[in-house]
Amino acid sequence: MQQTLVWKPWYTPGVETLRLSQDANGIQANSHLMLVIKGDSIVANYMIDCDPSWRFRRLWLKVDNQGQRNICLQRDLRGNWLLNGEPRPDLLQCQHVMLSASPFTHTPALQRSALETGQSDEMQVAYIDILSLKVESRQQRYQCLHRRPGESLYRSQAEGRADEELSVDDQALLLKADDHYLRLSQRDLKVSALV
Repeated sequence: MQQTLVWKPWYTPGVETLRLSQDANGIQANSHLMLVIKGDSIVANYMIDCDPSWRFRRLWLKVDNQGQRNICLQRDLRGNWLLNGEPRPDLLQCQHVMLSASPFTHTPALQRSALETGQSDEMQVAYIDILSLKVESRQQRYQCLHRRPGESLYRSQAEGRADEELSVDDQALLLKADDHYLRLSQRDLKVSALV
């Protein structure tokens, strides 16, 4: 199965276009972002590879902001993490990757948690600041506020960030995040292209 998803920030210029592919070998997300963050214009591309159960395997990220920089982050079957080929034992407890500027990176965690209304899950994530490319372990907590066919609501509590409410579809793909991101439909894209 393949699908293309598009998100835009609420209050700053930008867009993320992501191609999601799923098959028996796993899940792969290939994304292109153009954003303005803290006054800096950036272009970024990333690829996230997960196994068929949404367990993180690898991230490749390239950022162009006054020069190109890239990182490769991997997690092996024993839970060991490598950043650009170097061991990162401080990430050993991490289960997922969270990118500071991408709404998609909530999806693997929500898929793995499979929370019902009222349930919550706490985990460590490898948080990556897209401007500095700094990678650090952070606490992430999700609480399912309510589930219904077509749209579910979660509270996301991330260490170092304000709490936010996430509205997601049946595949845990973000529809909107408080006042941060909004997913565009194919209809929205066609209307925008004509204007």
